[in-house]
Amino acid sequence: MPRLRFERAPVEKREPLLDAATHEFAAHGYEDASINRILLAGGFSKGSFYYYFDDKADLAVAVLERWAKCASSVWCDAPLPNTPEEFWKVGQSLIDQTMERLRHMPHVTLDAMMRLGTALARFPEVRERLASEPVTGMMTKITNVWKRGQEIGAVRTDLPLPTLLALLQDTKLTLVRLLLPSDRAATVDEIDAFTRTHWDLVRRIAEAR
Repeated sequence: MPRLRFERAPVEKREPLLDAATHEFAAHGYEDASINRILLAGGFSKGSFYYYFDDKADLAVAVLERWAKCASSVWCDAPLPNTPEEFWKVGQSLIDQTMERLRHMPHVTLDAMMRLGTALARFPEVRERLASEPVTGMMTKITNVWKRGQEIGAVRTDLPLPTLLALLQDTKLTLVRLLLPSDRAATVDEIDAFTRTHWDLVRRIAEAR
């Protein structure tokens, strides 16, 4: 993950680099993104870059974390449901709100998030470094929602919750690889189709019978 010194760097130094990285990832995806182009556009030297980051994966995580700070409130403010019906309604609402936020972001940000989301499914070095407070806080809230689902009989209990969540995460990553393009940003229609298919599978796998 990005070194703590990057978080402590002045905003006027951080933001141009993150903006440049967002544009680069949106245009070229993670694998084909060029650190040299990012540094040129962001006004960063190579020495400065490696003072703050280990590699491109670290920079991708910094871009994702900036987005997570904006998106985490959707999950962190979510009410805990009291009935199975409420649970699935809350889940659908959270998915809808998250996608709505994505749709209202600047087009380049949406493209970057979708392409980096695809990178999370394909490159473990990116996925394994997402450990900042905005991300871990959001994951804790998501876990608590699922735990509540088991408590109220909405979610199956024959599998331990960590096993179920790992299964759902692997399902999502598989769908990303199958349904979202890796060589360009996904279209709105592709995002909608992915979201519908993903939520349908989540419910089929996790709902208590």
